[in-house]
Amino acid sequence: MLMKHNKKALRGVNYCIMSGIVLMSLLMAKPASAFWLFKDGKSDYSIQLPASASLTERTAAAELQQVLAEISGIKLPIVADAGTGRHIHVGWSSRTGRQKPAAADEGYTYETIGDDLYIYGGSERGTMYGVFSFLERELGVHWLTSSCTRIPKKSNCQLGSLRHSEQPVVRQRLDFYNDALWHHDWAAHNKINTQYLLAQNKYGSFSAYWGIHTFQTLIPPEKYFKDHPEYFSVFNGKRSDKAQLCLSNSAMRQELTRNFLAAIKNNPGYWCYDLSQNDNPWPCECDDCKKLAERYGGQSGALLWLVNQVAGEVEKVFPDKYVGTFAYKYTRHAPTSGIRPRKNVVIRLCNIECCMAHPLESCPENESFIADMNNWQKLGSNIYIWDYSTCFRHYLLPFPNFKTMAANFRYFSRSNVIGVMEEGCHNVRWGEFSELKQWMIAKLLWNPYQNVDSLAAIFIDGYYGNSAPYVRRYYELCNRSVKPDTHFTINIHERLSLYNDRFVNSGLSLMRKALSKAVGDEELQKRILRLKAQLLYLKMYQNPARSIADGTVAELKDIINADETKVSESLNTVDKVLLNMGYR
Repeated sequence: MLMKHNKKALRGVNYCIMSGIVLMSLLMAKPASAFWLFKDGKSDYSIQLPASASLTERTAAAELQQVLAEISGIKLPIVADAGTGRHIHVGWSSRTGRQKPAAADEGYTYETIGDDLYIYGGSERGTMYGVFSFLERELGVHWLTSSCTRIPKKSNCQLGSLRHSEQPVVRQRLDFYNDALWHHDWAAHNKINTQYLLAQNKYGSFSAYWGIHTFQTLIPPEKYFKDHPEYFSVFNGKRSDKAQLCLSNSAMRQELTRNFLAAIKNNPGYWCYDLSQNDNPWPCECDDCKKLAERYGGQSGALLWLVNQVAGEVEKVFPDKYVGTFAYKYTRHAPTSGIRPRKNVVIRLCNIECCMAHPLESCPENESFIADMNNWQKLGSNIYIWDYSTCFRHYLLPFPNFKTMAANFRYFSRSNVIGVMEEGCHNVRWGEFSELKQWMIAKLLWNPYQNVDSLAAIFIDGYYGNSAPYVRRYYELCNRSVKPDTHFTINIHERLSLYNDRFVNSGLSLMRKALSKAVGDEELQKRILRLKAQLLYLKMYQNPARSIADGTVAELKDIINADETKVSESLNTVDKVLLNMGYR
């Protein structure tokens, strides 16, 4: 549970940053006294799990036993008492000589002391993350997708002197892709700790942020507009049930507060509850609301004035809960005078207008966002970032922002944001490079100071097998296509200069070569075809008439229809594009 308005606990800043590098204690050299974890079908080790172990520590010990058995063919016993012999200790032990981590501490350490290996962290999730990281870093295990885990086979494994520690850079980590949202085992193995909805299972408790654009949920027009039109915005000279709320109306604020408190009571367990504008650009234009905006330095100030009042009532009843609101579009800028967020208010700052081709800090088109971030920070805000990693108009269009994501996550970490939501193609099973992106996002949200190309190589080699060399070349082609003068937002346009004929033809040539290496492997063929669908969709969108005539559209639909992971939206999107262009 988050401590009451404790920013250090909320941000999880028990990590150290120097010159932009996350410092991790690491000693990997193998001395002459190195010993064998297993050798030639035998092992002297058992897994020591104390009787007081938490649920997630028990999960971690069981999975450690299972994965080591798959690697070596040896099933190590799990014992409650260390006794004699060599052990892998799962969970903190006084034998380490180190202070016991707080239960909620997600950081971990694994180290050898004498002949024994100790893996420990906070009992809620830290120890579990340590076990998964040990398997990943030292033994090459990778949980790539919910249906693809790479576990190498080894007959011998020698342990040297190990000491490795990590802390998460971002406290709340939400990876808005299908596997991360709906496959809690995949999320836990890749250190994602937040979901769209609350979840509790053997991998622990996943936190969640309740609600989005909740004005219409808390004061629904179908319930209130007929009898209380004064609760709603004046737009174009009259009250509108399609706009926002009238922030200056005292009766509306009282009803909103009652409904918001009821929502918290009826939806327990969330760490933050949303109280925010609807997703439209029509704030109230009545005289009193205009005065509020003038008094508090813009529409964001007027919104924050309302949110602060409700948050004050929330604190009286629910002192450990946070009230979140948007800094989004017309409220993205920080108020310029007379107001600052209460200590229990979270500002969910969205960069939807920004250039996604280049890092936020280095692109002139993003200067206004950087200014807004700085100004919200000056107000002492708890900032939660809503970031974007795909094209929302067309999930299948290539969206080469790999290098941008890492740079932006580093910027967010230096800015001490309390969380990041990385929104991708969450409502379809696959889009452009979605498998790779969701895995990379999980890795970078934990530690953005990793080499992006190295991460991509791990995933591509593990997921695309024999076809990996050509997929890597396609990944590199996408990255090379982004030039200093290339700019795109989440509404990337199919006529963008990077989408030229050379890009399409080179990509399709690489896909043909990749498919030639996948002959006889039906699953690998499907994975390659999902990548090829990006290029076919781009061709269709650029020239629908020609794509219908030359079979591009038919091939694209065949790929979607043949893949059991498809959802209807994929085909609907193809048909909608054609319909909008007059070809259906």
